[in-house]
Amino acid sequence: MNAIPDTEFVSKSTLKSRGWTDKSIESFLTKPDKTANNPYYKSASPMKLYLTSRVLVAEQSRAYIAFQNVSNKRKASSLKATQTKKNQLLQRIKGCKIELEQKSPTEVKQDAIVSYNDFKEQMCWEREHEYTPATENSDDEFLNRITVNYLRHNLSNYDDQLAAIFGRVGVGDAYAILNEKIYAKIAETYPHLREETEKQLKRKLPKNDAA
Repeated sequence: MNAIPDTEFVSKSTLKSRGWTDKSIESFLTKPDKTANNPYYKSASPMKLYLTSRVLVAEQSRAYIAFQNVSNKRKASSLKATQTKKNQLLQRIKGCKIELEQKSPTEVKQDAIVSYNDFKEQMCWEREHEYTPATENSDDEFLNRITVNYLRHNLSNYDDQLAAIFGRVGVGDAYAILNEKIYAKIAETYPHLREETEKQLKRKLPKNDAA
């Protein structure tokens, strides 16, 4: 618990930094002893202030200590449940099998070009924009990028796995693992795209992991 400020009054935010909650404030301190204008935001609601002496008396009461003990146990239980859910998700995604259809490099590149142009044509039609179509003569780096994207979203079960982890506890870590798996699978199946998969993976991983 933080040391209480050597002032006559303390704010609600100070109380919360000491472990107080809205419920405990309402139960043990009830109404504020004073209100004051917010010194940082003039349009904000008045600050609620509580006598420091009254706060100290409340914190030393048996009722408050018992309340905090129950609250801390609930928090610990909630954190444990959250960690369990996260571990379960990570175990599931680590154990999932990435499926990737295999075609000849020429065929998959041609399919990627068609897919890219179809998507861009639809987007440009909706937004009344123009685009430069991809062709066999487009820049190699560009063609590798759209080919990897095509493989990831059209010829693998990546999107299904992504949907399965959406909104779940631990999704950030699971997303990183899933991307490592899909790019490794693409590089294994299509070795000529390994450099592009490494580039894309590096962009998707958190900076501290990509370093």
